[in-house]
Amino acid sequence: MGAYAVLISGAATLDRRRLDPVQGKKLLWWRDRLSEDPTAGDHVQKDLIPRQLKRQFGVENLWRAELPGGWRLLYTIAARVDVRPQVRILRILTHKEYDRLFGYGTT
Repeated sequence: MGAYAVLISGAATLDRRRLDPVQGKKLLWWRDRLSEDPTAGDHVQKDLIPRQLKRQFGVENLWRAELPGGWRLLYTIAARVDVRPQVRILRILTHKEYDRLFGYGTT
């Protein structure tokens, strides 16, 4: 068992239902990896965190990991005094949804 608890938000639970078996397997791989090393993903600069995620989840830091088929996993690392550090998976998005959320042009 890793040093970090990995939790999944309600929104990500709904997103997870859209994954195919290969993507689901990779999600489980990421869960196990993040429980050992929560900084394994790519860090998103603070000024690039979408307002929607700040409002919805109150995030102060954001990380991203890639899943097969261009899907993206967005997560945050939460640590509080006297509580085991947690990785919270916030959203699992298609490439197009990810681009829209971050305001990038889509093809």
